[in-house]
Amino acid sequence: MSRRGNAYPFQAEVTGLKAFFRRKGWREVLIFTCFLLLSLVLWCLQALQDDYEIEIVLPIKYDYLPPNMEASADSPKEVVAKVRDKGMVLFKYLWMGSFSPLEIDVRTLPREANTSELTVTRRILETAIMKRLNSSTYLLSFEPSSIRMTYTKLGNREIVVEADLTLETEAGFQLSDRVVITPAKVRVYADRAKLDSIQAVRTAPIRLTGLSRTKTLTVRLAKINGVRFEPQSVKVTVPVEEFTERRLTLSIHCDSVPAGYALRMFPNTAEAVCNVPLSHFKELSEDRLDILIPFREFEAHREEGKITLHLTKKPDWLTDYDLNPDAIEFILEEQ
Repeated sequence: MSRRGNAYPFQAEVTGLKAFFRRKGWREVLIFTCFLLLSLVLWCLQALQDDYEIEIVLPIKYDYLPPNMEASADSPKEVVAKVRDKGMVLFKYLWMGSFSPLEIDVRTLPREANTSELTVTRRILETAIMKRLNSSTYLLSFEPSSIRMTYTKLGNREIVVEADLTLETEAGFQLSDRVVITPAKVRVYADRAKLDSIQAVRTAPIRLTGLSRTKTLTVRLAKINGVRFEPQSVKVTVPVEEFTERRLTLSIHCDSVPAGYALRMFPNTAEAVCNVPLSHFKELSEDRLDILIPFREFEAHREEGKITLHLTKKPDWLTDYDLNPDAIEFILEEQ
């Protein structure tokens, strides 16, 4: 008995629901609701044909500011306009949610003599607002009706540019020289305190993968709040070439051994294992490399009797090399 009841726990509820939907009264309610909704739609369409007034907010953008000028923080950032039009047009404005900025060309603004103020006249604002409105829309009023835009003059100096570069080359290829940035310096405009804190300007992040040849690209400079750049972008050249290995045996020299001293090195030669760009392969020879150790270095490591090696002369394009051995032992004796 209990098993049968558990198999159909909601049978009575389902049956009652079906009976409710079959009732004549429900059908009448459904028909009434449809007519009500239809009437509401027709009323809305009729209402949208009438004239209404609303307020809309339009942001302001000050264009073509000279690099050494910045609009003060208290300069108005928006205009509130009261407009009249058919409900359908106003509904479109509300549906948009926001308007494109009113673009104010600072170069055309009257400037107050001996002050740091520019005037955005009523006519300039009205013309800019009307460009954002439908031709049927009537502009009733707007606030502010004119703008006194104050500005501050910025300091400036040239600052070096650094590339924010992540590079991955194909197998057998490497960076063959330093990354070239053109121009190497840009003029930076900011208030004096911020300007003094900037030591270098970085590019936007650059990520290059699978590179097998030299690549040049135009990159914008990374933004810094309250700072302007001239120019705002630079060219970055990443020189990449195929590399090959070359081995050269080099003598190890001391710059000068004073009289009364004897210096013996073990060994007195080292093998330079160099990864060389193919374009420079024929240029690399023993006379372009040198391991020259100042005598004072031997004196400083006299008790240890061991000194680390490194190339003291090499071409600028040679950036990847190993010395074998990378350190030698020596004996420094007074005679």
